[in-house]
Amino acid sequence: MNGERDVTIDSLRDRVNEALLGGDWQMLSGLVSPRAVITGPRGYVISRDEWIQAHRDDAYEQVRLDVTESVAHAYEGAGIRFDLVESECRYHGEVIKGRFRVSQVWARDGGRWQLASVQYTTAA
Repeated sequence: MNGERDVTIDSLRDRVNEALLGGDWQMLSGLVSPRAVITGPRGYVISRDEWIQAHRDDAYEQVRLDVTESVAHAYEGAGIRFDLVESECRYHGEVIKGRFRVSQVWARDGGRWQLASVQYTTAA
């Protein structure tokens, strides 16, 4: 990776996780590209707006996101992260825990970094 871009991609991932944990849908809206594609652990694809709305709903609360492994690759105008994440959330009062491989694709668009894609894969 390339120094400054390393820090940028790490910082962006941290900001997304902070927004998810804090239910800060406004921060998410600013970080996630309007054309982003999100793929859940069961293979369902949703839009950026559907993903953000899920984090806005009172029925959903992200409780924990612990990154236990992380690899990032920066390119000119793009960055890809591969994280192993221990997650816990509450959905309609039910606690859901899991371990996921989370892939994030970041791209510079209009002079700023935006999350272009996220894919969650259940990890054994």
